[in-house]
Amino acid sequence: MKLVESKNVYAYVLLSLAFIIVNLATLSNLAPWVDEVMMLDTSYNAAFHGRWETTAWYRVVGQYPFSTYPPLYQMTAAVWMWLFGGSMVVARSLNLLIAFALGGTCLRLMKRHGMELTLWTTALFTVLFWGNSEMAWMYRNGRPDMLGALVASLTVLATDHCLQAKSLPARMAVVGSSALLFCSGIQSAVYLCALWLFSVIVMKRRRKELVALLPLLLAGFGLGLLLVSLFMLFNGRLEAFVCSIVQYSATLSDMALAVLPWVGEMLNFDVSPYTQKLSELATGRSFVVRLASIAEYHSFLILSVVTLTAYATSFKNDKCRLASDEGFLLLLCAFFVPLFMNLAGRFAPYYHWMAFLPLLFSITSMAGRRRLWLRVYGVAALATSVIGVKSMLPDEHWNSDRVHSFVKRQQFKPSDVLVCPFSLFYEAKPVCDTCYFVGIFPAEYINHVDYIIEDPSSG
Repeated sequence: MKLVESKNVYAYVLLSLAFIIVNLATLSNLAPWVDEVMMLDTSYNAAFHGRWETTAWYRVVGQYPFSTYPPLYQMTAAVWMWLFGGSMVVARSLNLLIAFALGGTCLRLMKRHGMELTLWTTALFTVLFWGNSEMAWMYRNGRPDMLGALVASLTVLATDHCLQAKSLPARMAVVGSSALLFCSGIQSAVYLCALWLFSVIVMKRRRKELVALLPLLLAGFGLGLLLVSLFMLFNGRLEAFVCSIVQYSATLSDMALAVLPWVGEMLNFDVSPYTQKLSELATGRSFVVRLASIAEYHSFLILSVVTLTAYATSFKNDKCRLASDEGFLLLLCAFFVPLFMNLAGRFAPYYHWMAFLPLLFSITSMAGRRRLWLRVYGVAALATSVIGVKSMLPDEHWNSDRVHSFVKRQQFKPSDVLVCPFSLFYEAKPVCDTCYFVGIFPAEYINHVDYIIEDPSSG
């Protein structure tokens, strides 16, 4: 048994290292974009200037721009940059490390749930995990989503242990991990709520235990909310933080637009600045349209159809067993998550890991029981990996070497104030202490500019 487990570990580590090497060689092929710069500008300033501030955020409730995102990832990135540097490859490689830990945690979860993990199923999981092009896009840029995925997986691991041990340390682990989950991103906490609700619905035998687990999760979320709120209050941004939560959820925005006029009338308070901002940010997309956007996740749809076919054919003579089969329930969970997240108000492309991970668990479960489907999934894994690696190749519209050469030729001084596109973030920050980014930073806060760099591709 130990020999088999060692082979599984070696398979995961070696295959992961191969993908990590490919990623390190190609990370600079992806142009820096708005979300990445918004997240990492604060981290960069904290690491190299000792200031928790940013010029890559928007104004909230009329205040000077400040990152209102829960700060765990940005703090982690600041430490990472302080230790290893702030270049594009170094900054993005943090997510590669987090993704490696995430994959290991997922394998640990599958083992705890009794899934058949062999050398081949471990290899299949690893190739699908790293080689999927949509997943690769998520772990290759500087957003905090991989950290949220890792902490969510660790929280699920803690809840599993708590359901078995039912000891005080196990309960404290659930509270602590769910608090960290909130600090890594509110959407990750919402995702855990989706997993809990789905488990309560489908796991009738353990429903009482799961309901008893809810106060621990809520206590953790409350602690996480308190920590983030204190951080925002200390920086004078508590109101901005609360408003940013509302504006990023279509559901909460609709509720606020309906309630705010009534509240303003009752309290004799002018709410027009808030309602105007929410109206400007509203996309106008209906719930059905938002839900249908999952169709853009092509590999998820293809793998879901293959997996649904696998379970339907494998249990065609005993369909009653499907209702209690953990692999099939995980497949249903992969479908439930987009529905729940859209009901909560947001399921952006960088949240797709939330649906992909349960699907990957379901695939691994089926592959471990049916050799035929192991082969089918093996072919699918190779195909998706070819597409995934192809997505890492150079982009004709972006060349990091050319950008580096351009910035170097300008001979900027640290005292120069620069306005530039997001794509110049990693090149401009080391040479100019003050960089404003087009389209995000309010122009009224810019008192002086020495240079403006325009992106010719923007029109």
